[in-house]
Amino acid sequence: MKGTQHFSRMSYNVRRGLREIVAPDHRVSKDEWALVLAEFGSSCAYCYAVASAENRGIVPDHLVAVTDFGELVPGNIVPACQTCNDSRGNKPWRAFLSTRFPVEATVRIRRIEQYIAVHNYSPRTLESSLTGEELSQYNALVAEWEGFLAKARELQSKVANRRSLAANNLFKPKLLGDSA
Repeated sequence: MKGTQHFSRMSYNVRRGLREIVAPDHRVSKDEWALVLAEFGSSCAYCYAVASAENRGIVPDHLVAVTDFGELVPGNIVPACQTCNDSRGNKPWRAFLSTRFPVEATVRIRRIEQYIAVHNYSPRTLESSLTGEELSQYNALVAEWEGFLAKARELQSKVANRRSLAANNLFKPKLLGDSA
């Protein structure tokens, strides 16, 4: 159905925003990012490309996604060209490498796993990062969002059905502003 991609993108952004609200307050410093870049030779950890106009530069990519409570810290971020970052989306990074670079996947996965081991990154969970009251509030916000999203999908479906019937001349709704 036309327009449904908006719901998945909107849901992703809201869920990510909610996770960022409750995530541990840590931002990678310029010095830390410079060290991460150096560990990967200032190239994309996935395709090994350096920054260019074609790939729109190198950015930090979360190995454990923010939506899965991944933090912006060394050990959970790798340099990625914007092309790989966009292509990966929210796919697990190992699956992304296996699909996108099947011949070289094993070597590329091992390189990233060695980097993770050096930095000893272990993702936190909501339960270990929030008090009981905060977790309750967070879960209530997520539930409220799910309810809002269900109502939006219901409205979209009603509008699409009405438009489909109208296109087939089976139904002529009275819209606001009609004087008949």
